Amino acid sequence: MPKVLVDTGYWFALLDRDDQHHAAAEQKSTRLLPLNVIIAWPVPHETLNARFARNPPTMRRFRTILARPGIDFLDDTQYRHDALELAFKSSERGRPLSLSDCVLRLMLDDRTARIDFLVNFNVGDFVDICEKRGVQLL
Repeated sequence: MPKVLVDTGYWFALLDRDDQHHAAAEQKSTRLLPLNVIIAWPVPHETLNARFARNPPTMRRFRTILARPGIDFLDDTQYRHDALELAFKSSERGRPLSLSDCVLRLMLDDRTARIDFLVNFNVGDFVDICEKRGVQLL
C-alpha cells in the first residue's frame, strides 16, 4: 500500500474552513483514504496549537481522523538532533524551515523510510528532496 507523509499545513487547511487551501485539502482527503498515512510526531505538535485546542469540534474531528485505520505515527527520535541543527542552519542561510519541516525533510531523505507521497502546500520547501528521492507531491 502506498505511504503518504502528511505535513501540518494540510491538517490546518482541512480542519479550518477559513484557510485559503481548505477546498484543496477537502479534495485531497478523498485521495488519501486508500493510502497508508504517515504522521511524524512534530506534525501533531504544530497542528494542536492553542487556537485548535480551544476549538472542541476541530479537536474531535482531528482525533477521529488520527484514530482511523491506516494512520501510522512515525517515530522521529533518530532525526531530532539533525533536524534541530538543520533548522538553525536553514535560518542562517536565509531560507528558514520550521523544526517540523526539518524532521520531514530528513525522513524523506532516509532511504529506509519508504515514503511514496508528500501532502504539503509549501511545495518550495520540499520539491528538491522529493525530486531527489522520487517522492510525489500531492
